[in-house]
Amino acid sequence: MSSKVSFLSAFFGVCSGVSVFERLRGQSWGRTIFHVILLGVVCTLFITSGELGREKPRIRACAGMFASVFGDRVLNTPEGLVPSKDPARARSIVLPGRGLLCYFPAGKAALAAKDVENSLFFVFWAPRGFATAVAGESGTWVANTVTPGKAKVEFSGNRVVSTAELAHLPLTSPWKWELPGRESFTVGELTAAVTGVLRIGLAFHNLLLTVLLPFIYTAVFVGMFRLTASSRRPRCLNYAEFWKIGLYAGFPALAVASVFPALDLPLFSFSTVYMAGLVIYWLYVSSRFEREFAETRAQGSDHE
Repeated sequence: MSSKVSFLSAFFGVCSGVSVFERLRGQSWGRTIFHVILLGVVCTLFITSGELGREKPRIRACAGMFASVFGDRVLNTPEGLVPSKDPARARSIVLPGRGLLCYFPAGKAALAAKDVENSLFFVFWAPRGFATAVAGESGTWVANTVTPGKAKVEFSGNRVVSTAELAHLPLTSPWKWELPGRESFTVGELTAAVTGVLRIGLAFHNLLLTVLLPFIYTAVFVGMFRLTASSRRPRCLNYAEFWKIGLYAGFPALAVASVFPALDLPLFSFSTVYMAGLVIYWLYVSSRFEREFAETRAQGSDHE
């Protein structure tokens, strides 16, 4: 028989004791999944705000460096998108995380060997084309290009290229960027756009981490338990109830684990803290159910 426990009652209940699990075992799957997703969203917001707070000073520093090297705005000209300062001169600036932003006014990449050796990623900027390249395995790079097309912007999609092929990435186009009504972009506007993209990327990554991980870890654990412990299967819980209890038992661990990436704490990763807390609490709650079930059966036998 299903029961209804609100999200807050479930969260504070599992964090303060085990009595609420008796009701949670009968919670419908739809409500259980909703609670897991809701907690994942809350943890995602917490983690993302912490990570973004650490990245904002770096973004501001990069924006200041960009303005000093390229000027205070990017101009939309008939030749393409060019810096307001010395648009005909090629140059580059260092990005956080061992990256390099390179401007090529002629639309042809030219990289020094030391830049390739010391960089983990590149951002190429040409008047009529952009490209990114991230270091892969065995000296390869995962590259992606963006150029203006006849009717729409053309994306190449991820493709693996060698170091030699980086210089041949398409950074030119016979077409121009269609940006009606915009003659320029200020550094502040570009910084806001980069921050927004970073926020979305971090939130998406953290949402996958906080929502998918509980389902994957508990599903693997239930599957392994079913395959390897058939003789010791829960006597008072079916496997669906056992799984629901596991998802809820991971709530305190998920909250604690979120603190580590949010505050950039050392020693342990998010997944390590979550897995340890989940297993310990889940096994404790399950053994508590089994012990109470055994005591109930023993009392029943004494009364017969």
